[in-house]
Amino acid sequence: MKARKQRRWQPRILRTLSLLGAILPGIIFSAANAKAHSKEETLSAKDRKEVFERIWKDVDEKYYEPKFNGVNWEDVRTRYEPKVALVKDDEEFYNLMKQMVEELHDAHTRFNTPNEWKNREKHQGVSLGFGVEQIEGKTVVNFVRPESEAESKGIKLGMVVQTLDGQPVAELLAASKNKRERNSSERADMLLAYRDIFSGPVDSTLKLGLQRADGSTFETSVTRTIYALPPKVEGKLLPSGNGYIRFDEFETGIARQFKDELEKLRNAPGLVIDLRNNGGGTLDSMLALAEDLLPESTLFAEDRTRSGKPLSEFFGLSKVDLELHAGKAGKQVYAGPVVILVKSRTASASEIYAAGMQDNGRARIIGTQTCGCVLGIVKNRRTKGGGVLEISEILWLTPKGRKLEGEGVLPDREVSPTIADLQRRRDVVLEAAEQNLREMAQEQQARRQQ
Repeated sequence: MKARKQRRWQPRILRTLSLLGAILPGIIFSAANAKAHSKEETLSAKDRKEVFERIWKDVDEKYYEPKFNGVNWEDVRTRYEPKVALVKDDEEFYNLMKQMVEELHDAHTRFNTPNEWKNREKHQGVSLGFGVEQIEGKTVVNFVRPESEAESKGIKLGMVVQTLDGQPVAELLAASKNKRERNSSERADMLLAYRDIFSGPVDSTLKLGLQRADGSTFETSVTRTIYALPPKVEGKLLPSGNGYIRFDEFETGIARQFKDELEKLRNAPGLVIDLRNNGGGTLDSMLALAEDLLPESTLFAEDRTRSGKPLSEFFGLSKVDLELHAGKAGKQVYAGPVVILVKSRTASASEIYAAGMQDNGRARIIGTQTCGCVLGIVKNRRTKGGGVLEISEILWLTPKGRKLEGEGVLPDREVSPTIADLQRRRDVVLEAAEQNLREMAQEQQARRQQ
């Protein structure tokens, strides 16, 4: 049964301009404090009560899991209702609503403040100009934005971040995890913890204690700045002759860009698709990109809903079927071997894409376990004052019926960089991908000779 629905659903940890506000490179934070709320956005005590009631009711009626992930949702209402009457301002109220929906342990069900939503729609957020991830138990710089203040202050790949404003990073991470509800997975918990400890208002500064590759240490301060990250596709021919395509979001316009880059690389012996920083995006974009690599209509994903029936809206005029197919005879652009790169920041739609390719034997997956943040949002629910509630209404499964939420995609070959690799600017995951492409080409040749 072919999917007729072309419905937008967000990941973004990852979007969140990203699903978790931290999926894209450079640690993009939610921009709740980027600007003060305008007078038009100010809520009265009555407004806050109405918004609270609507959020609770919408989740109660629409959440995909009838048992609410083991959470007593009636009890949540009882506990939070008196707190709403005690909040002093909108910021405190919005934080309370965030905390309430986080009790569902779900990275996709979330409440966005008016300014967070405005910045997401503009594909922008507050960042320090560099990104980090945990490697060998340490917080390591894995991305530095060119021409950023971070670059000018001497922050380099492979440096270890030891302190923030004089406090040990390990202690800050532990404190963040202790105060936050468990999320979709341990990988999501870690991404959110990093977002918490690095986040802050635009134009504020953060003092960093860093360790260089030679073991020496230094301190510097970096100012939080708003960065725009419009969706784009990067395509190139690697020195080996293999093609390489990277994009960090499945969004409007990406499908056309992807096809254009793929056309340029159609004669390459192998193709690498880099989803390591892809936080997800829209369903229609994801299926369109899959079509370019599949020779015929193929079962690409399955989904489950609360009712067990396909979801439809607008009197049934739009629909999300329980089986999604991608591909069409004569539409395949590239037929050669494909390897997809993933890691913990690979989330949501990008996980469905990788799993669909993996289960159908169309691509091999290289890297580390993905986020496990894979639920579907059918519509964005705007509340009084400009806030937006997103609710998970769909559970996604691989073509072979494996649940992705909490589990993620397990790579065919697990490869992760060391601190030394980053310091040497060596991409061992990409190297492993090219090795796999050579092996796949040899296997293909052997089959032809049989």
